[in-house]
Amino acid sequence: MKMFEQAAEAIRAQGDLEKLREMFGIPGKEPVLFGAGECGHKVYEILREAGVRVSCFCDNRMGGQTDRATGLAIAAPETLDTNKEALIVLICVVERSTYTSIYRQLSDIGFVDGQLYDMAEYFFRLPLTYFEENIEKYRAVYRLLADDFSRRVYLARMKKIYLMCGIAEIVSPNGEEYFDREVVLTEREVFIDCGGFDGDTSVAFLKRCNGKYRDIIIFEPEKCKKEAIENNMGGHRFTLYQSGVWSRQDRLYFDALDTVASRVSETDSGYVIPAVALDDMVYDRTPTFIKMDIEGSELEALKGSRKIIKDYKPKLAICIYHKPEDLFAIPLLIKEMNPAYRFYVRQYADARQETVLYAI
Repeated sequence: MKMFEQAAEAIRAQGDLEKLREMFGIPGKEPVLFGAGECGHKVYEILREAGVRVSCFCDNRMGGQTDRATGLAIAAPETLDTNKEALIVLICVVERSTYTSIYRQLSDIGFVDGQLYDMAEYFFRLPLTYFEENIEKYRAVYRLLADDFSRRVYLARMKKIYLMCGIAEIVSPNGEEYFDREVVLTEREVFIDCGGFDGDTSVAFLKRCNGKYRDIIIFEPEKCKKEAIENNMGGHRFTLYQSGVWSRQDRLYFDALDTVASRVSETDSGYVIPAVALDDMVYDRTPTFIKMDIEGSELEALKGSRKIIKDYKPKLAICIYHKPEDLFAIPLLIKEMNPAYRFYVRQYADARQETVLYAI
């Protein structure tokens, strides 16, 4: 447990705050936060914790107003032109398309790369209090991991979300996602693809098993994906259910974005999908391998797979990065359902995304 305790101490030291002080705590160059929304305010609070003074907010829609939460002025973008050589601008938006638009807007004004910083990742930075509240759960998962590499990955991924550090040294090849070498396939697989998107993972499964399998069952609630799935699967045999996967049969609001980020919504999105439990839908098909990449619904979907996991112990490849609690709650739930599993963790990007738990 020595490595775990060292990682815990590194998180407690909050070294990324010192980095922020070095980058942005320059006398006479107080940063401007472009984006007076939720992301901008999260970055403001982190900078305040680091002891960095902020000059003002900047926003295309609210320029000329005063920010109620902080009392700072909200500048219109065109007013930044007056003294731009002395400014650094922290772009505080999450959506990449919005970031790109703002970056171009500022470049057109005359700002250069050394003055513009992308702060989107800091929107997802977790506070130290969250770590302390959940340290025993992190520690419990760490003890469950079956190999040294998984333990290294888990600690790096844990530190990533608290310290914003790079983790390139533990990233596995992207082409291995959901199919780590610990996943040994036979010719009798019943593959359950939850979050089928356009069928890309099922196509990868076909290649891995050389087209020899017992069944492929895809769950993908977005109606617009049906044709793409059928085209990509070609003449291969499969079953498609256009429903979400959940802890029970239900109808859920859904953000249908036509991207890999489409997800169940907690608010009325105007779009409703049917949702089902795997125990109700595929128990009698005796699943041997279940993959879940369902944008934050994994924990609920696993609850609806309890009988399958308990009785059949299928191989599992589950994304554990969509919600902060997923990194510990999902492994602990699976272990409670079936203590016979061995756990492996792999990372497929130098980012907080693409973290996969394998239960074998």
